[in-house]
Amino acid sequence: MHCLECGAPLSRLDNGHLLECSGLTVQEYAIRHQLPLDMILHSDQINLPDHIDNYTGPTARPTETARQVLLGLRWAGLLQEHDGFVDVAGEIRRLDLLLWIQEHLVDYGFQFHQDYEYRADTHRVVAKNFLRAPMRNLVHDWAMPEPPPAFLGALAVYVAQRAEWHAGYLFMAFSRSIYAETVREELVRNHQIHCEILDAADNGGEALLRTRSLADGEKLLDLLQEQLQEMPTAWERFQADTPTASVTKELVFDSAHFITDHPAKCSNLHGGRYVLQVEVTGRIDPITGCVVDYGYLKRVVNHLIIERFDHHHLNYAAEELAWRSSTEMLCVFIWEQLIGYLPGLSSLRLYETTSSWCDYQGRSLAEQQAQGAEPVLYPFRGESEQMARRQRLIQRSGKPRVAACSIS
Repeated sequence: MHCLECGAPLSRLDNGHLLECSGLTVQEYAIRHQLPLDMILHSDQINLPDHIDNYTGPTARPTETARQVLLGLRWAGLLQEHDGFVDVAGEIRRLDLLLWIQEHLVDYGFQFHQDYEYRADTHRVVAKNFLRAPMRNLVHDWAMPEPPPAFLGALAVYVAQRAEWHAGYLFMAFSRSIYAETVREELVRNHQIHCEILDAADNGGEALLRTRSLADGEKLLDLLQEQLQEMPTAWERFQADTPTASVTKELVFDSAHFITDHPAKCSNLHGGRYVLQVEVTGRIDPITGCVVDYGYLKRVVNHLIIERFDHHHLNYAAEELAWRSSTEMLCVFIWEQLIGYLPGLSSLRLYETTSSWCDYQGRSLAEQQAQGAEPVLYPFRGESEQMARRQRLIQRSGKPRVAACSIS
């Protein structure tokens, strides 16, 4: 074969040659030239075994930076233990960030790997990029000796790996709830940055933080800017000028309801299949290539909306719908439930039948935080002035009469 980068004739293509001639790895070469790895690699380059004996031990005392990086990766849930090893996986678009991490974790004996594995389920060879070290090299730091690593350094590593930027709010998913609570408390105590813990169910035990306000998000990024700019691909995730796109997820639920005081048949109890389309708009993340992960979008809507309404009576499933469970009121309610989890929410479409639907665009998260809940959802939460007026009318006209009835 001939290298498509430099034209040199080769008996086999490997990272050694490619890094010297073009700076690419085999996986990047395959992507650039739209070639499957199966056509590039020899069989003896695939499914290679690994042995503990290939690794050196840790240094006597890892540097402070190394300890910060390790803690940030632990918060992110990226330290995976298996067969006596600890792996840190990395996506190909974040390869430079993975190599930056490897440079700082050399004290623990981490080595970079780009392994190639034939996957029977996909019938192709796939590449995996990761760092690996023997678990025994990390035993000392696993116990988190005092003093702990510097907080902001560890947080910057975490944010570079896991944080998501949506409509001016920073979302941070932590591998354990105790990590999320530690970060939340530290930010408010020492930096006056407020975050909220969100209830995103069915998330594999992770805990989700969101900066409370637009100002909190900006302040947190400003606090970490210098450190994030040192990490390849990290700062651009939050600041790069990328195109804007809208993505939509459609979900279905079956519900019964009636419309109080409706002049036609809708006053009767009836059921139907609702089709909900949730649209989120935002900038495309230059590293993930997405506006929002469809899996997260589906999980949030399922947890907050579908599980609440599917095979339930709308009038009794939420106070806000007890009087008027119309598609319009239902859209307002759904928007208020979702906006805290999806601040890029831009439109809802709700079909009650194939020929009847409602389109709705509600207030932004910042507007909702400033103005409170939408008043139209709470017509029976009377204000004091209204209640006083009603009491005066009752006193003048007498108490409302309740008709007596008998059962024969």
